[in-house]
Amino acid sequence: MRRTMLAVGILVTIAGVLTFAGPNDLKDEGVGTYSDASVANQISNFSINRQMVSCGVGTFSTPPGSGGPFAMLMYARDITYYHANHLTKTIRASGRMISITHVNGVEVEREEHDFLAIAVDNGATGDRFDVHFSTPFWNPSNPMCTPSTEVPGKCRFGGVLVTDNTGTNQMGDITVGP
Repeated sequence: MRRTMLAVGILVTIAGVLTFAGPNDLKDEGVGTYSDASVANQISNFSINRQMVSCGVGTFSTPPGSGGPFAMLMYARDITYYHANHLTKTIRASGRMISITHVNGVEVEREEHDFLAIAVDNGATGDRFDVHFSTPFWNPSNPMCTPSTEVPGKCRFGGVLVTDNTGTNQMGDITVGP
């Protein structure tokens, strides 16, 4: 009896540790891959949810791991506003983030700054993600800066999610709604 109770206790403990968390369905959040002239048509990844807003842009590196000609990572340090508008199918998030920029394998900037991220659930016409920001390096006087259409004096990274060759299957998803 004692062995049976011990075995049941161990199985319950193991079952508690291995409990299935359920599907990772998106609701009022997004993740994906986009490309646009604002990122020199490079493949770029993003995430937007209540805990994290991030964006990464980069070129191929030689040797691998060296950072290549250009690499940038942006991630939220503090999200002070997050709102998913079910009528417009738009998420707006703002707060503070860190931007790290490498050019030719050299770090040219590591800066904390304000940001505004906007994600739009466009369905069949292609979801879109944009982050608007400025830093001492990334500002309208930098010829690599695509001016923000939302915040005067800021830059923008963003674009429509990349699709497969049929144009129908997005790399990622932004889902806004009940």
